[in-house]
Amino acid sequence: MGWAVILVDGLHTTATAGPFFAGELIAFTTGLLITALLLVLNLRAARLPGSSRANVLFALCAVMWTAGGLMHTAILAAGLAQQGRTRLALVAQAIQFSGAIALPISILAAWGRYAEREWQRRASRILVIASCVLAALVTAGAWSRTLWGEATIANSALHDFAAYSVALLLCAGAAVNLRRSGTPRVILVPSLVIAVAVAVAVVMGVIASHTDRQRDVSGGLASLAAHLVLLVVLCTFLLFARFRFADLFLRYGVRILLAGVWAGVLAFAAQSPLLFHIARQSHSPAAVHVFAVMIVANALLLSFTFFDERISAIVTRWLFRPPDYRAARRHLADRLRDLQLESEIAAAVEESARRTLLLSAVRMLPLDALPAADWPAGITDGEVAELGPGHPLGSRLPAPNIEVLVPVNSAGRVTHVLLAAPGEARPGLITRDLDYLRAVAALAGNRLDALRREREAAEREGRESLLVQQVTEAELRALRAQINPHFLFNSLNTIADLTVRDPKRAEAMTLRLAGVFRHVLAHSSRPLTSVRDEIEFLRTYLYIEEVRFGDRLHVEIEISPAVAGDHLPSLILQPLVENALKHGLGPKPGPGHLWISAAAQNGCVQLKVEDDGMGLETRDSSSEGLGLANVMERLRTLYQDRASLTMEAREGGGTRATLLIPRDCGGE
Repeated sequence: MGWAVILVDGLHTTATAGPFFAGELIAFTTGLLITALLLVLNLRAARLPGSSRANVLFALCAVMWTAGGLMHTAILAAGLAQQGRTRLALVAQAIQFSGAIALPISILAAWGRYAEREWQRRASRILVIASCVLAALVTAGAWSRTLWGEATIANSALHDFAAYSVALLLCAGAAVNLRRSGTPRVILVPSLVIAVAVAVAVVMGVIASHTDRQRDVSGGLASLAAHLVLLVVLCTFLLFARFRFADLFLRYGVRILLAGVWAGVLAFAAQSPLLFHIARQSHSPAAVHVFAVMIVANALLLSFTFFDERISAIVTRWLFRPPDYRAARRHLADRLRDLQLESEIAAAVEESARRTLLLSAVRMLPLDALPAADWPAGITDGEVAELGPGHPLGSRLPAPNIEVLVPVNSAGRVTHVLLAAPGEARPGLITRDLDYLRAVAALAGNRLDALRREREAAEREGRESLLVQQVTEAELRALRAQINPHFLFNSLNTIADLTVRDPKRAEAMTLRLAGVFRHVLAHSSRPLTSVRDEIEFLRTYLYIEEVRFGDRLHVEIEISPAVAGDHLPSLILQPLVENALKHGLGPKPGPGHLWISAAAQNGCVQLKVEDDGMGLETRDSSSEGLGLANVMERLRTLYQDRASLTMEAREGGGTRATLLIPRDCGGE
């Protein structure tokens, strides 16, 4: 039963008719479960910042009230008081009184925090003192009767005085301390519910105490008063604004309270005179009664989940007004996806947490921003840490009143810490708020990991690109090195032959050879050259060959202006020209012609070296291997499969070598 029923009369107050004992037992059992849950969660939260010892005291008093009430009602229902166990019933009632009468002290103290003016604060202190005096008087009176079998004040008078005083103190406390402008909604609404519920419970208890115990109205009012006080307990926890597990208590408290209400409905339905009357009209009253009770039980069971989910959602939304955590996480994830700097990631995370939870300050710091010895225990292991008032680390953090530190894991370890300060303008962080901060920290860690992987991939690609470039240049230098001694060997043989036959021409050829090698040395560090420079080199080279061939060699060169500035591998045409002179025109008797051209074709530079010499069928492919193999290898190194070299017979006799090089090969 509630305070009113507890304090109004003695042992006979709860001795209602049999059908109503079930309702009171269910009410107190439900209350004991709720208050025990409240005590456990408050003990868990006692070490957290913002948690007051008054929270634990309130929960302990509530447990004493419900446990004593359950014991007292059970003793009366079992008839033990009529079997000489009166002292046992008195002990149960004394425990109940001691817990119930101390509850207003915590409520008035919690309301006192919202007093704005000096007179309100003084009045609030007076009410708390009066509540303490009242608790001492009622407790002393209850235990004196229990221990010595007598009371200093008449039992009914003491209980009536206590009931009226409790209601008066709570109503006065609400009127003095609570203002719509200065009290948060989550405090104002449950406080008004408490004041109204206690006043109604007192009135119902007084009416029940002065009504015939055997009448239905007496038992019904007593049971309803008990359930009203359960509502008071359920609302009172909201007064402790920084109760960390408030949402958990609300969720399970509503569920337990709803289960108690459903059990009470079932108990009253099972003992309903109407149900017994209907059953007696049948041939098997017991079977009909059991069947009807089963129908009611199944209907209540099926409806429980429906009502539980909706009532919990309505109460949570009404009291806590929680933000849309899922939408906030999704918005933050979308925003982080485009950020490339660690500072931008930290700023986005701080803004999201501050805006979503209405925090006064949020900071994201690298873990090494402070010495390792200063961080709370467990933070480096990935555990959420909470700073109590006066913690030495608090003064060294970049924002005041930091309460929560959430680790940010990146690269397999804690690299950053998310700091959160709720501030005085909002209640403390509840469980779902902490879950959101953990989710925000996880998103930040994932983005830092992705950013690190992107940077590592870019660095790896850069190193690989540099390595490929270095290997390519080394291969090209090696291939050019193969050409230079081969070309030098052939030229020196020609000079040696001319030295005997024609010394003047040998001297001219030596000077031209020096010019050729000056060009080679000038381009030795560049893998690419322009079409224009390559053709100019061929002209110099052909001056040397004209010494050997004399009037037998006729050369025609045609370059399209569109491709004159395009790039191609340096010394790529010399092996083809040398091959045409050595294997095509050299063995041919009489004069020969050599055609060299460069033009654009289908996105490529088309280079042709043609001769009217002996033709492909007369050539020894093994003797041509070095020059052509070198050209093919250089093309594969630079262009993979985008460049090609083809050798074919020319119409009218001779050979045509066609080289295709993509025009997007880049500059030198």
